[in-house]
Amino acid sequence: MTKTPGGRQDGVQAIRRATQILSAIARRSPSGMGLAELSRRTELSHPTVRRILRGLMEERLVVQEEASKRYHLGPLIFEFGLCTTHQSALVRQARPALERLSAATEDTVYLMARSGTDAVCLDRIEGTYPIRVVTTGIGDRRPLGIGAVGLAILSRLEETEINAVLRENERDYEHYGLKLADLRTAIWASRERGYGVSDSLLTEGVGGIGLAIVSASGSPIAGISIASVSERVFGPRLERNLALLRQEVDAISEELKNYLLLLK
Repeated sequence: MTKTPGGRQDGVQAIRRATQILSAIARRSPSGMGLAELSRRTELSHPTVRRILRGLMEERLVVQEEASKRYHLGPLIFEFGLCTTHQSALVRQARPALERLSAATEDTVYLMARSGTDAVCLDRIEGTYPIRVVTTGIGDRRPLGIGAVGLAILSRLEETEINAVLRENERDYEHYGLKLADLRTAIWASRERGYGVSDSLLTEGVGGIGLAIVSASGSPIAGISIASVSERVFGPRLERNLALLRQEVDAISEELKNYLLLLK
């Protein structure tokens, strides 16, 4: 059978649309998304979204919750994630640092990596403090600027790249009740203080501090945050915990210098 240029174009378009849908669902993890919301977010018609979702479900890339009818990422996505060599390397290098930070602070520690205009959680260690803080699961995705690490990464980017990220994510920021003007203020504040801060954004009464892991060229490609109830994060322990965090992040940046560019 002869393949026509038009047929190839249709195939590329189908892949792009499927990727749009998967990315939209990932951003709403773990709550998932309904058909109408997916259609609005991707600017695709209901029949088109429904047709693509059927194909994705057949391949285990998407599952539908029976009660709510909301769509979630499927098990094959997780299986693919286990095969990403560069992210696995980052997790291996960062894991001891996460363990040390969690032990020293008794708080929950997160490893996030940049993924385009988002940040995705690669690893997490829960603290031993009686009030456990778990706002993000491994594999969860958030727009850059949401959460302490997302803000730390965003604030290290060039202005033109920041503008591009904000344009792409504007609708998603609205989901968190954030206006672009407020986010720009937070970006500048992060640059001034040298680290990202999140306070009661994802969960009321929960705060976090985050620092970016940078490549040899200075590009922010990941980050680590410490999260707990706000009074613990921003109380007398802040400077000590920030110093511990900075020491570990600087060490990881140095260790990963040879292959961090693969994550960019």
